[in-house]
Amino acid sequence: MSEFRLIAKGAEAYIFLGEIAGLPAIKKLRIPKKYRIKPLDFMIRRTRTKREAKLLNLTKRLGIPAPAVYEVNLSECYIIMEYIRGELLREALLRHKVPLKDSLEIFSKIGEFVGVLHENSITHGDLTTSNIMLIDIERREIVFIDFGLGEVTTSLEDFGVELRVLRASLASTHYDHDSEYFEAFLKGYRRSFSKSSEAIKKYREIMLRGRYIAERRKRRFTPS
Repeated sequence: MSEFRLIAKGAEAYIFLGEIAGLPAIKKLRIPKKYRIKPLDFMIRRTRTKREAKLLNLTKRLGIPAPAVYEVNLSECYIIMEYIRGELLREALLRHKVPLKDSLEIFSKIGEFVGVLHENSITHGDLTTSNIMLIDIERREIVFIDFGLGEVTTSLEDFGVELRVLRASLASTHYDHDSEYFEAFLKGYRRSFSKSSEAIKKYREIMLRGRYIAERRKRRFTPS
């Protein structure tokens, strides 16, 4: 195994780049939090590391593109996984590298993959274009990354929240085509998830809840 060098720092983990068995690899190390009691901190980091590795393996078994897991170390709370060559979908879209027609096909494919995840009781947990790699524009090939907030769940509420996270991220980052992207996503989602109608209904309830709360807050703090 080669030396790994730090390439990114996140709130929960540090990301390193190196090699394992001659293959380029990423090491995701969950870092201790000083504000947490040490035994609790270790338990949280260990649990999240184990869960993420499990979700990556489950996702791969379902035929959904995700990094292969090479090594899991629960005592040091890290995962070594496949290095994915490509560009974040977020950056490719913001730089207008992908024609709209191809973008819609990509989002339809994303929806189909997410539908398969939900059909198998898995949520990604942070479904944004910053956590999807575009590895081939012409073939519209993508890879899902960072399952750190994912869960094994059968809750329609969790599925609805997943859709809300995506919709909110599209509205804030890709507002020029956010509605079109989301509709293309839903088209693929309906194809692969048997409870898509219920999940989409739950998503709409969650959106209405958010608007209702926002309106109440606005009325509360607006001078009469």
